[in-house]
Amino acid sequence: MITILRLVRLILVIAVLCFTTTIMTIAALLFYYSRDLPKLDTLKDYNPPVISEVFATDGTKVGEFWMEKRIVLTPQEMPKVIVQAIVASEDDRFFEHKGIDYQGIVRAFIENLKAGHVVQGGSTITQQVTKSLLLSKERTLDRKIKEAILATRIEKNFNKDEILNLYLNQTFFGNRAYGVEAAARNYFHKSAKELNIAEAAMIAGLAKAPSLYSPLRDVPQAKARQEYVIDRMFEVGYITKEQKERAKQTKLIIYKENTDKDFNLRYAPWFTEYIRKVVQEKYGEQVPYTHGLKIDTTLDLNFQQAAERAVNRGLRELDKREGYGGPIRHFNGKEEIKTFLDETHLKLIQEENQIIEIPLPDPVKKDLASMPTPIKPDRYYEAVIVNLDRKNQNLEIKVGHVSGTIRVHDYAWARKRNLDSAGYDGTYYIRDPHPTFAEGDLVQVKLKKPGEAEIKEKEYESGKTYFSLEQKPEVEGALFSYEPQSGFVRAMVGGKDFKESEFNRALQALRQTGSAIKPLIYSAALDKGYTLNSMIEDAPLYYEYSPGRFWSPQNYGGGFKGPTSFRSALVNSRNVVTVRILMDIGLDYTVAYARKLGITSPMKRVYSMALGANDLKLSELSRAYGTFITGGIRPELVFIKRITDRFGQVLEEYHPRNIVPFEQQLDEIKKSGKKPARGEKGYNQALYDSALPSIEEEKLDLTDIEKQILYGSYIPEGYAISPRTAYTMVQLMNDIVNFGTGFKVKALGKPAAGKTGTTNDETDVWFVGFVPDLFAGVWVGFDKVQKIGSRETGGNTAAPIFLYYMQEILKDKPVAPFVIPKEINTEALKAPIDTSIGEDAEAGGITGPGHGADFFIHDF
Repeated sequence: MITILRLVRLILVIAVLCFTTTIMTIAALLFYYSRDLPKLDTLKDYNPPVISEVFATDGTKVGEFWMEKRIVLTPQEMPKVIVQAIVASEDDRFFEHKGIDYQGIVRAFIENLKAGHVVQGGSTITQQVTKSLLLSKERTLDRKIKEAILATRIEKNFNKDEILNLYLNQTFFGNRAYGVEAAARNYFHKSAKELNIAEAAMIAGLAKAPSLYSPLRDVPQAKARQEYVIDRMFEVGYITKEQKERAKQTKLIIYKENTDKDFNLRYAPWFTEYIRKVVQEKYGEQVPYTHGLKIDTTLDLNFQQAAERAVNRGLRELDKREGYGGPIRHFNGKEEIKTFLDETHLKLIQEENQIIEIPLPDPVKKDLASMPTPIKPDRYYEAVIVNLDRKNQNLEIKVGHVSGTIRVHDYAWARKRNLDSAGYDGTYYIRDPHPTFAEGDLVQVKLKKPGEAEIKEKEYESGKTYFSLEQKPEVEGALFSYEPQSGFVRAMVGGKDFKESEFNRALQALRQTGSAIKPLIYSAALDKGYTLNSMIEDAPLYYEYSPGRFWSPQNYGGGFKGPTSFRSALVNSRNVVTVRILMDIGLDYTVAYARKLGITSPMKRVYSMALGANDLKLSELSRAYGTFITGGIRPELVFIKRITDRFGQVLEEYHPRNIVPFEQQLDEIKKSGKKPARGEKGYNQALYDSALPSIEEEKLDLTDIEKQILYGSYIPEGYAISPRTAYTMVQLMNDIVNFGTGFKVKALGKPAAGKTGTTNDETDVWFVGFVPDLFAGVWVGFDKVQKIGSRETGGNTAAPIFLYYMQEILKDKPVAPFVIPKEINTEALKAPIDTSIGEDAEAGGITGPGHGADFFIHDF
């Protein structure tokens, strides 16, 4: 009996010791592993990387920046159906356990044992939050212990909705999506709140292993996983049997998502890229990728698309005028041709089908080879010439599995390439496809849809597939467009192809301007006393720039015209006259004048600057010209209207300058009765102060009288030049379109103004111009300075791009004239003009409401 009591006592002692030891061990372990656990503050201040978005004026998203594509939802915004799908499939006792689900661990162990492989996990949603946000993903005992400790702590500090919200916003669901909102947008092109049961189950099924269950990689596996989630939703009681069966039969359309850079290529890549750089410079390198900014811009998507089409059309027309550069490559043998065409077909099919249908149509695997090759009208394709039909003067081609014909009308431009021989649009240089082309040649083509008149005139057959011969332009081009009055930049094209070169030639390229600089010089001359009727000698000029070495400017096309009016000299772009004017008004004065119009690039003070020897950017020259159409106010170029952060707080917002119109300033002076004497000294102080840094830095030698002309008080507050000078320049540049080198723009049929520019050897060509409420500057040239082509001038090459752009923008808008305020004396604008280039058609333009008094009684 005593022995039994001792034994029981011993067992009790041992049990107590074991229990105590276990408790102490657990306590020691808890203490040991709790020493360096992460703080939960990071969860309370949960601010994961969030996508930043860029919007056009109509609200269309045109750009996005992200490292992790995530759109954070609040607990209140989280859709019930996605919550139920996740809980049912990942942790059905989530709302019952305290961070660790011991029943779930046992159940998972039994289910995995039955299946012979892992079909269920024992980790709770809380543990997965811990693993994702607080710990590393290494598989060690230490990490599992820490995970359990943290999970219980999280449960004590956060409610279930908060924990679930962390999980649903943080989890990676594949297809570049972080969080359920991004997953819904990427997979289904809709918001999470719009998901049905079938779609929510598909997304929930990805949480466990997004690559394994991806519908983009393994449709049967993804479908099986989705049905498992639906079954679990039914078993848990979230949906009825009828809903379960209907969800399993629901057809899903799933989309493949690309990178943010791929998205940005769709709309306005140069504009969006500029926005990214501006935000990075102002707020930090990583901010656009992580801070969830909403960036409202001035971009008008219709203007942007019109600009891109205009540049593409103009560059391709130019390239065709230079002749055919030969095939892209040549194939030898039918097998080689067939292989290429089959590969092209499959590539185009895959590009077209960025969506996946679930369940797959019958048969399960599509016979891609039997599908038609998708061909779109506005796209360029690579085609193989399969036959030369010399009898009918046709090229028979194939694009993938599509056969087509190129008529002689659509390849006749393909003369041998020659930059030294001028080419002309619409000329039939060849009529026989041999020997220019050969069977097996790979060429670029575009689908052609002949109009009714063309079908009748050129005998195109109805129902046949026709293509036109194309070739990728070698030359680059840029277009920069903004509204002068607001300064809002509406469109920007920085080159022919952003994918080939991200260099923005509208904002970054420094190029010689040719005659496009002349309006700045003529404007400066007007302020120094020249009138539209001033006569200047157009005769040989020799300038000795070093002992025994002379520079003699020449007019484009040669020859001299003798005494020439100031007005005719600009309209007809006479080089020698412009140099004489620059010599008269002075280099330093002219540089100072250009600076106050917004020119910031370095300027060499040489007389050849009259002909565009200095390198300028398209955007800055466009801004300077804008000073004319605004009546003397230098435009402030605006790209961003507002930026808000992820919480809706406004980081910055554009507010227009408050500049009192000069008419109102004039009325106030008249009311005051003040009549200062003509020639009274005094500066427009704000204008003068802003100019001082450049005057001092460049050591500009300006006389007192020149300072008075440049920055005098006769210039209204907020203005850069006097309105009278500005509106005089508008008239002159209107005449350039009506009667001068910009005559091709007359085809617009609406008032327009501008100036052409062509550099020596036709290496750079420009047209910088405007209509009453919209500005556009165009540049064309090679990145490496070289000849564009013979007789390729600003008027022949750049002006048509301006024309195409404005035609599309203004096609449904009424005619708007240039209006001169009544306060401006318009008598001088009525002087006759020498239309020596033979362009005397009237296109209309300036409307002068009356004679008016001189601008300001103390006008300098």
